[in-house]
Amino acid sequence: MNLFKKIAKIEKTEQEQSMTTISRVETINGFSIPGIIFNMQYHFTNLQIYSDGLIDCWEMVDLPMFQNKLNKNWVVTSIPDGKTISIFSLGNWVIENGEWDYNQGSYYNYIKDLVKKLNPTLENLHNYNGKNFKLVGEVRVAKHPYTNFTPYYLENPESIFPNQINGERFYIFYINDDKKTYLAELSIYKNGQIEITNIPKKKIFKFDDLKTLINDEKLITELKIGEKITILGLGSFIIKSGNGVNINSKYDEFLNKYQELNGIENSIAKCARIFEEYKSTPTVKLKSKLKEAYENVPEHNRMFVGDMDTKDYEVRQIIYGDIVKKEWEDYYGYEYPYPDMPKPIDE
Repeated sequence: MNLFKKIAKIEKTEQEQSMTTISRVETINGFSIPGIIFNMQYHFTNLQIYSDGLIDCWEMVDLPMFQNKLNKNWVVTSIPDGKTISIFSLGNWVIENGEWDYNQGSYYNYIKDLVKKLNPTLENLHNYNGKNFKLVGEVRVAKHPYTNFTPYYLENPESIFPNQINGERFYIFYINDDKKTYLAELSIYKNGQIEITNIPKKKIFKFDDLKTLINDEKLITELKIGEKITILGLGSFIIKSGNGVNINSKYDEFLNKYQELNGIENSIAKCARIFEEYKSTPTVKLKSKLKEAYENVPEHNRMFVGDMDTKDYEVRQIIYGDIVKKEWEDYYGYEYPYPDMPKPIDE
């Protein structure tokens, strides 16, 4: 009997090897909501809630694991007064007089209610049974990796097969008609449509309106001391101190993304490409092109022209010389750790 099972198993394996392998991609709908992750400091982020019961909070978890994330203060519902809120690509601010909408229990119930709104019968929910990874050999691999979600709108929502238009999203401060300052989300689409959400009523503009919104100080990045900030569905606080990116630099970031959506190489990719060309063939001409490309990258995005470790230090060393090494050593207090970049061969 055991021999028969062994033979059957071999035959099945051989049959499988002759088959065409296939896969399918399934769209899982969800909601993006404001959230806070505590990882050494308090990071404002978007929690992603999906109809299959999975929640993305910098890693994919099911509902029981999400409750554990709350219990362990990985996901938090408030920021203590005197602590800093960090907002990616926008800035960092020390807050005071925080007023928050949820505690751990009510926030979990809110998340579960959102899952139920997406999936009223709560059918086919994922259950990781406490383990959201699988072993591939000796390597731990996430069962559902982190999702880089994109905003969308339906171009013809009344159609049986509506056309879904995807975009890109950014954090921004928006001064609404009620005169309150909201930490909002700005989404840009290929056709130039702009949406501002996480405010009481969604606003729709065209890309050409952005300059006017900035000039009229409706869109801002730098906050005044004592200014009250509202995060819709999360809470509010007063600004005690801190700094934001320059609004014109932020506009350049928007423009970069709009051009990229329309097939134009963005400034970060262009700089990274010329950097690789220079390392392969270091010339005075390429050094000059690299300098121009680097200085066209929005200042707060320049760290992304290298890898996660080197950031923009190697590019800056090529352009500005060894002063960059001294800046590193003065700031970090130890020797510059990266190899010297080649100098132009025709200099």
